[in-house]
Amino acid sequence: VALNDLWEYALVTRAWTQVVSAGGSAPSPRDGHSLIPLGNRLVVFDGDLANSLDSALHCFDLQRRRWSDLAVGGEHPAVRSSHAAIPCGGGVLIF
Repeated sequence: VALNDLWEYALVTRAWTQVVSAGGSAPSPRDGHSLIPLGNRLVVFDGDLANSLDSALHCFDLQRRRWSDLAVGGEHPAVRSSHAAIPCGGGVLIF
């Protein structure tokens, strides 16, 4: 099931709360994507969008609670789904 909702789990209350964006457009619903923490941001990479793939990078700022798209220049990896990704230095490694 392809979704585009973001949820937060509070350890103290042991409860889930849906995160409401203060602005920007959330990525299109998807599955098989990666969500990578980078400092105060979450980066969404790729994933399956109802029979197509998306190579865009989407960012959620955890402090401002806003979505934005990240510009990508030069060479970039082929689109993919069900991959692995980790933060590395100031960037991301994917496989």
